[in-house]
Amino acid sequence: MTQQGNGRGPRRAARPGDAITAMATACALALALSLAACKPRAPARIAVPSAPAGAEGTQYRIDSDASQLRFYLHADGALARVGHSHVISARAIDGKVWLQSPPERSACELRLPVAAFVVDDPQERAAAGGGFAEPLTAADRDGTRAHMLGGRQLDAARFPAITLRCLRLAKAPGGETIDVEVMLRDHATRLSVPLHWDLHDDTLRASGELTFRQSELGLEPYSLLLGALRVADPVLARFELVARRVETRPGG
Repeated sequence: MTQQGNGRGPRRAARPGDAITAMATACALALALSLAACKPRAPARIAVPSAPAGAEGTQYRIDSDASQLRFYLHADGALARVGHSHVISARAIDGKVWLQSPPERSACELRLPVAAFVVDDPQERAAAGGGFAEPLTAADRDGTRAHMLGGRQLDAARFPAITLRCLRLAKAPGGETIDVEVMLRDHATRLSVPLHWDLHDDTLRASGELTFRQSELGLEPYSLLLGALRVADPVLARFELVARRVETRPGG
């Protein structure tokens, strides 16, 4: 799998002025980023999804406090050296799993409220290491977040959540894979996700990582200066999910 590490990621809207050298461009970008900061609104609570049609089995609910999904983005283009890498963390994960025997018949549905995404948390960047460990200012982080949630990217005002639905669990060399339908904005994409999972007492745990392309999900990677500085299309995602068994009443 693709490893995180020394990838370096880009940034967002700048006002490139009349710069004629890479250094001048970098200064213009830094100035624009410092002006782009905005305070995010408190995210609205997204309702936990009901069971998909035909879903049966033992029900588990995602423990959002113990679960996390991280996205690692890096810079591309001739001026990538003046950009920044980015770590996006999804922590407010809602959802349920319906575990059956055999597991291949199981189902799940998750929702990721995009307004709850955390951009470039200093601890996350330090843990990622390499080019990700470069410190960013609060203005940089807020500017990145504002662009990410804007109408040209996730469009949080119209599409407050990304939905993931399990389609098929299958054995694979070295583990298992699960086909997942990702609904981002109004675009549905099917991804095959390598998965490791275990069940202990009433706790279900799953983890894995994959690399996908933003363009697969219907997003156009951010670019400026005629592509000289842009966000690379490939994104590395890593996840750790914890779900607790839901006690159901007899006949309920």
